[in-house]
Amino acid sequence: MPLISIKALPFVPQIEIDSALKSLSEKIEIQCKIDREYIMITWEWLSYEHYVHHGAVVDKQQQGSHPVLIELIAPNYYSHDNIKFLMELIATDISSNLPINRKNIFISYTPAYSEGIYDQGHVVNWEDN
Repeated sequence: MPLISIKALPFVPQIEIDSALKSLSEKIEIQCKIDREYIMITWEWLSYEHYVHHGAVVDKQQQGSHPVLIELIAPNYYSHDNIKFLMELIATDISSNLPINRKNIFISYTPAYSEGIYDQGHVVNWEDN
């Protein structure tokens, strides 16, 4: 854990995002000291007709509107400073590796609670560890 889900409109020209996701995974592993096996990152392309921002629909990812949407799910025992650090790391790395303006990234954090996660065949209880 963490789970990072990224949603964006298509880029024009089209780009490959796999190296950017690998970079983000490596940065989190190194800077947050989280084993890679616990880091999950997904990317989903949004259809232009499925994303309205400021009342407008556009057909490609913009630099000043229609922010890239990122949801960060991480254990509730992470401190406020840890979450802020992780959010900054995500925004910095994504905007450094992809044509995304750092100011056009929206990140929300959802805490995950002990016994609120199912992983590796069982409900996870980190309070017992």
